[in-house]
Amino acid sequence: MVSFGMGAARNTTTAANLPAFPARRLVLGACFVWALAWLWIGVLVWRDPVNHNVCVEYATPSHNWLAGRGLYLDNMGVDGFLYMPQSGLLYMPFALMGPVLGGMVWRAAGLCLFCWGIWRWGKMLWPDIFPSIFAIASAIAFPITLASLRNGQANLQIAALMLLAAAELHQRRWWWATLWLVIGLVVKPIMIVMVLLAAAVYPVIIWRLAIVLVLATLIPFATQKPHYVLAQYQAYYEVLKTASQPQRIFCDLRGLLWKMGWIMPQSLYQAVQILAAGATLGLCLIASRRWAHAGRAFFLFILAACYLMLFNPRTESSSYVILGPALALPAAALLLHRDIWGWVVAALSICLSCDGWAYNATHNWLKPAACIVFLGLVIYQLLRGNAQRWNQIPRPPSGVAPLPGPALSAG
Repeated sequence: MVSFGMGAARNTTTAANLPAFPARRLVLGACFVWALAWLWIGVLVWRDPVNHNVCVEYATPSHNWLAGRGLYLDNMGVDGFLYMPQSGLLYMPFALMGPVLGGMVWRAAGLCLFCWGIWRWGKMLWPDIFPSIFAIASAIAFPITLASLRNGQANLQIAALMLLAAAELHQRRWWWATLWLVIGLVVKPIMIVMVLLAAAVYPVIIWRLAIVLVLATLIPFATQKPHYVLAQYQAYYEVLKTASQPQRIFCDLRGLLWKMGWIMPQSLYQAVQILAAGATLGLCLIASRRWAHAGRAFFLFILAACYLMLFNPRTESSSYVILGPALALPAAALLLHRDIWGWVVAALSICLSCDGWAYNATHNWLKPAACIVFLGLVIYQLLRGNAQRWNQIPRPPSGVAPLPGPALSAG
């Protein structure tokens, strides 16, 4: 078995026997499919700018900020705008474009960052065959991404920013990693999981995080009156306390158990969340010792994504776009090596796209169940791996010419 797609094959065909594909056509074909999906969604948004379009909820706080109105007046403390006040500032350029154009530019920005993250990781881990990796990973991630792309939800941006932050951590570009992490925190507060794990595994970024977070806290005071900004911070704190204890079931571990007939008490669930957080941190620290830089950064991304899917108190069905690249990239490498485990991981990715083929029958249980199975595979690979295995990158198959550009080391 390939070491989760990130090393040399064992008892499988060698890279030299991989099928030959025209690299440029693969990349252009994948980009064409992504662009076609974006255009199709653009037509749907143009025909009905309100239906299945949360960008309206993002735009309202931006306009409220300009008018000096409260950002959290209409969300009833449990739904709607649950993000930091800076999120209204971040979305303001898109809000000023209007509901249709602004929403589509927002989606395009998220999609481009998402594809760039897949591209970068494919090139870092498998530099000789990354066009094939990018194309296959795109095909696997595509159906998982559609729901978030259709609704314009910020989960697509969070997935992309987590991927890019992990890539910068691997390449030791600390300021860029810090920037992506803080932007992600502004986009959606669930990014705090990735921020805390990154600070624990890469303590060199802690003082950089402190500086950028202070700047991000002060920026709103340059755009509005101080008493208004302070009032929004206070309102956000109250909203966050209420939103962290939802009164309904979401698509997480608690939702899975509920479907199985057990409603886990909120107090018990919070204890499980804390224990899972400690276990996630422990696994990230193990990865930092047993794997090379690429391994520790990619496992950090995967483990952060799994924790968010299973233990974030408000995980929605479309949130699983965050987990999409974590499955798609290893599955692509395993499939290229004709490893049977590639089909297993690909099957799990199909479960994450169940919105499109069995939403009512699978709601709140199939996706967390697939995430648990995937997490088990991840932990197995993490514990059995080492840096030497990581660095055994397969050579390009005959007939594949890598795209121009320097190949990045995976070590």
